[in-house]
Amino acid sequence: MTKALNGVIPYLATPITPEGEINSDMLARLCDHLINAGVHGLCPLGSTGEFAYLSRMHKQVIIDTVVAATNGRVPVIAGVAATATAEGVAQAKAAQAAGADGILAVM
Repeated sequence: MTKALNGVIPYLATPITPEGEINSDMLARLCDHLINAGVHGLCPLGSTGEFAYLSRMHKQVIIDTVVAATNGRVPVIAGVAATATAEGVAQAKAAQAAGADGILAVM
């Protein structure tokens, strides 16, 4: 049986370098900070504001970074946002393959 999700599961702000790349080190530190503060899960890409500005590669780096940083300590609910069904399905499958525990779909 799967444990029910509950508690505080914040969206994560995605740190970007001046060159426009994902700052994975800072993102991992943010994850540690929030987990140490007592959150019950993390939701990378949870806001609809980011999806239009990030490539699929960037989204994958974000999910991979958060899954690795949490190391199973809390669930990761990856945001999936797309304007086309096929793209949303592809993102959901990629999140699952990366180890996300669930998705937050905004279609």
